[in-house]
Parts: sequence; structure tokens; C-alpha cells
Amino acid sequence: MKKIIVLIVLLLIVTSCSELSELESGRQQRIKERGRECMYNYKGELQGCNYMK
Repeated sequence: MKKIIVLIVLLLIVTSCSELSELESGRQQRIKERGRECMYNYKGELQGCNYMK
């Protein structure tokens, strides 16, 4: 009985981890699609770029 309960718990953990992985990959894809926003200093030199929110 204990083995079955442990098996069910492990299956639930694996399922939730795979769902979280899917959600994270979708989030990363949406960030990449938005593009970048770059910042420049007063001399016109590039300071850095970030993904747009």
C-alpha cells in the first residue's frame, strides 16, 4: 500500500515539473518575440539592452 502511495506522489511531482517546464519555455518564447530595448548614454554609446516588458 505504501509503495502505491509513493508511486502516485512521484507521478504527480513529475507531471507538475513537466508542466512548469512547458510554462517557462512559453514565457521565454514570448519574451524573445517582444524584442529588445537598448539604452544609450549622453555620448551615444550603448549601455545595455533588455527585453521589453
